Amino acid sequence: MTHPLPALTALARAGAAGRAWDLFAAAGYLEQIADPATLAVKGRLLKGRGRLVYGSEQRALFAEAAGAYASAHSLDPAPYLAINAASLSLLAGDAARAAEGARGVMALLDAPNTPTDTPYFLAATRAEALLILGERAQAETAMEAAAAHDPDGWADRAATIAQLREIARAQGSDASWIERFAPPASLHFAGHMGLASGGASEAALAKELDALFAANRFGFAWGALAAGADIVIAELLLTRGAELHVVLPCPPGQFEAQSVAPAGEDWTGRYRTLLGAATSVRSAADSATSIHDPLATFHAGELAIGGALNNAAMLASGAAQLIVADEKGGGINTARQAALWRASAGPQHCLTAPRDAQVEKLFPPEQPDPARVLAVHLSAGLDALAGDGTLHSAAIEQLTAPANAALAQLPPGSVRTAPGRWDAVVEDFDLALATARNLAALGNVAVGAHLAIGPVLRDGPSGTLVPYGPAPALARHLAALAPAGVALVSDVLAVTLAARGSDKVRSELYHLGENEAGGAIHTLVSQRLSRSA
Repeated sequence: MTHPLPALTALARAGAAGRAWDLFAAAGYLEQIADPATLAVKGRLLKGRGRLVYGSEQRALFAEAAGAYASAHSLDPAPYLAINAASLSLLAGDAARAAEGARGVMALLDAPNTPTDTPYFLAATRAEALLILGERAQAETAMEAAAAHDPDGWADRAATIAQLREIARAQGSDASWIERFAPPASLHFAGHMGLASGGASEAALAKELDALFAANRFGFAWGALAAGADIVIAELLLTRGAELHVVLPCPPGQFEAQSVAPAGEDWTGRYRTLLGAATSVRSAADSATSIHDPLATFHAGELAIGGALNNAAMLASGAAQLIVADEKGGGINTARQAALWRASAGPQHCLTAPRDAQVEKLFPPEQPDPARVLAVHLSAGLDALAGDGTLHSAAIEQLTAPANAALAQLPPGSVRTAPGRWDAVVEDFDLALATARNLAALGNVAVGAHLAIGPVLRDGPSGTLVPYGPAPALARHLAALAPAGVALVSDVLAVTLAARGSDKVRSELYHLGENEAGGAIHTLVSQRLSRSA
C-alpha cells in the first residue's frame, strides 16, 4: 500500500521519523525529484532522522534536508520551504547560506502579495528568520504575534519551539526567552480520598492548589477521579483551561460504584461532570473481575504517569507530578504513585491535606484474585515456516533453534508453541522486553507484544501457563502486522515503558492508530546510550 504524503508527515511529526522514511522510500517517492510536495516531505523526514543522531551524521542529514527544501522552494516558492532550507543550513554548519536564505524569507514575507499560509505560521516564520539573522528582540516580538494568532495550537507551537531552540543552540545564543512560548507542562496527579465534599480541608487544599497552578503552567493532566483530592484537583485544572485525561483502574461505571458513590451524592455528581468534560477516558482493566483490585489501581497509576510523560515528550515541554497526601503521607495508592515517579521525569509537588472524612469503611472490601496478573503477552512468528511447503526436519531445527534459544531465558511454562509460532506470557516486564528485542534481532522473526491484566492459570497436564482474555490475540495481531525483524508493541505497553523508563529499550511510534490494536502501535528499539562526536 502506498501511503499518502500527509500520512507520512503526520507520522514524522508524531515522532516516527524512521518508520515514515522507510514508507517514503518503499513507495518510490525518492524518484520524484520534480514534485515540490514530495521534496518538502523528503526534507521533513530527513530533518526528523537527523534529530535522532549526532555529530557529523546529523550535520549530513540536515544538509540533505536543506537541499530538499531548497529544491521544493525553487519549484514552488513558499516561506515555509525557504525557512526550513535556511534553518537546516545553519544546523548543518553553513551559517552564510542560512543568513542568505533568511533574508530571502524576509523578502517573501514583506512582499506586496501576502504568501498563502496561516497567520500563526507566517508570524512564526518571521521569528525564525529574524533569529537566524541575529535579531533576537524582533524575533521575540514576532513570536508574540504568532502566539496571539493561535494561543492553543500546541502541536504547531511545539514544532516552532523545537526549531528555535536548535537555532539558538547552533548560534550559542541565549534561548531562555523562547521558553515562555513553549507548550505548557503535562501533569500527573493523585490524592487521598479522606475529604468531605465542600469541607474545611477541601477549602484549604483548593487555596494551596490555586497558588501552585498560578506559579506553574500545567496545560494537560492525567489522573483518576476518586472521591476526594483527585476530583478537587481535576476541577481546578479545568477552570484554568487544562485538558483532563482520566485514567481509571476499571470502567467508569464500576469505578463510580466502588470509589465515588459510597462517599456521597455530592462526589458522584462532581465525578460525572468531570467525566463529561474530560478530553479522554482510559481504563486499565476493561473487564475487571474484582472492581477494586490493587493490581488494576497500580496499573492505572503507571498509565497516567506514562501518559503525562509521553505528551510532554511529544510537545517538547516539561512534566511534573502532584501528590496530595494526608498527615501520615497516605493514602496507600497515593504514596505508591508518588514512589513510581522518577526524579529525572520532572519536579514532584507534594501537598498535605488533613483528613476530615473517614471513608475507608464506606467502600466495599478489596477482592483480589491471585490468578489475575499484570503480564506482557508475546507472540513471535517465523514466516519461513508459515507456508504450505514441507521442510526437512534438519532445516526446521536450524530455523527454529535461534528463537528457541531466545525464549529459553523465560521461566518454565511461559511459552506455548505451534508450527512457526511461539506465544508467551511473562510477568517480568524487563525480561519480556529483552526477549522481544532478542527475537526481533534475529532478523527473520516478527514479534508482537501487549501488556494487560488478566487471569493466568497453569495447565495441569503440561505445566504450561495459559492466559485467558483478549490479550494473547492482540499480541498475535501485532505480530501479524510486524515485518520480519521488528517488534511491535501496543500503546498500553509503550505508555507503561515511558512510566518505568529503561536504559535498554524505548518505543517509537509505528502507526497512528488502529481499532483492532486498541490505539496507536509502537515499535520497540534499542535505547540510545550516548552521543557520538
